[in-house]
Amino acid sequence: MSNIDSIEDSISKFLLRDVVFYIKEGKTLKKGKLILFRFKEFHFNFTLKNEKGDHKIYEIPYPYAHNIYDNHINFSYNIEDFTLKDSSLFYKVKAMNTTTASKLHNSMLVLSAV
Repeated sequence: MSNIDSIEDSISKFLLRDVVFYIKEGKTLKKGKLILFRFKEFHFNFTLKNEKGDHKIYEIPYPYAHNIYDNHINFSYNIEDFTLKDSSLFYKVKAMNTTTASKLHNSMLVLSAV
């Protein structure tokens, strides 16, 4: 089973349940009922039904690493999971200007059932 299949199997357990996307030790990004999801060109697209009954699409890039638990999934966008800590690429990425980087840069996104 590939990593994508593993993640998709885990996400399917959250279908038609109230979920929340949040940055670990940070703020809540999205919440609602998970209606649909799909993997498309290096991104996961989640269709959420919000409190007003509107369907909204939330897109996240494929994570560098992931951990699957009973009621949540951790999607890691940490630099340490992207490259080896002692490699030259690690230091080049650390030295990059991050003022315009994604809010997921060097963080852990959690998909959790409410």
